[in-house]
Amino acid sequence: MKNFFDGKKKVIGMVHLLPLPANAAYRGNKEEIVQFALEDAKTLIDCGVDAIMLENFSDWPQYADEIPMESYTLMTAVASKIRDFCPIPFGVNVEMNAWYQEWVMAWAVNADFIRFEAFVDNRAGSFGYIPACSTPLSKVMKDYPADIMLFTDVHTAETYGNPNVPINQLAHNAMNHDSNAIIVTENDDNKKITPEDVKSMREEIGDFPIIVGAGVKPNNVLDYMEYCDAVIVGRGFKTGDRIDPEKVKEFMEVVRSKY
Repeated sequence: MKNFFDGKKKVIGMVHLLPLPANAAYRGNKEEIVQFALEDAKTLIDCGVDAIMLENFSDWPQYADEIPMESYTLMTAVASKIRDFCPIPFGVNVEMNAWYQEWVMAWAVNADFIRFEAFVDNRAGSFGYIPACSTPLSKVMKDYPADIMLFTDVHTAETYGNPNVPINQLAHNAMNHDSNAIIVTENDDNKKITPEDVKSMREEIGDFPIIVGAGVKPNNVLDYMEYCDAVIVGRGFKTGDRIDPEKVKEFMEVVRSKY
């Protein structure tokens, strides 16, 4: 799966789970959580996205680096069900930066990629301090080897650096720690990433894969894709809590009009 970045611009659609068990917003609706996730995954696939990623997006407040076992086991079960029918690359993301649980889940269900919000930079947010995980992760990857791509954030959203290292410097650090792609969502001023920010990173790191992780819409996606290799779309594909096929189709038509 390391040939995911083959020159074709990619759209990664998000499957956002409803609030999971052990979360304050959980409503005792296990079957609905599973059903909605499977239906949203199938909608994204049918509408032509290039990859999908499962995330416990609706859990709030989020935990810094480990989620409760009740949440983790149900999320793993959903991931396994999606993997069984998913014909395109599939990834998992356990927020905020549950790196150990993410790797083991991806390893268990044969996922193709994984996202780490704090890979080479230490972050802090409303959920506490999040240390960079690249060093301890390397041992887990050795103990449970798998061909899983590492998509790694720099300056992930809703957090602050400790210290606040420039995104282009962090991109180099991530490359040196076996990242397979850099995800950018915020610039050096903790504001939404702009096409100019992505252009600056492209000029700095050459042809290494860059993924824009937020803020991409039909009216600006082509501006971002001039410099990046892929985009992640979550809320932009939704009406309410569900994936809206018309929004996905509109977005994909814009992307495929040029790429």
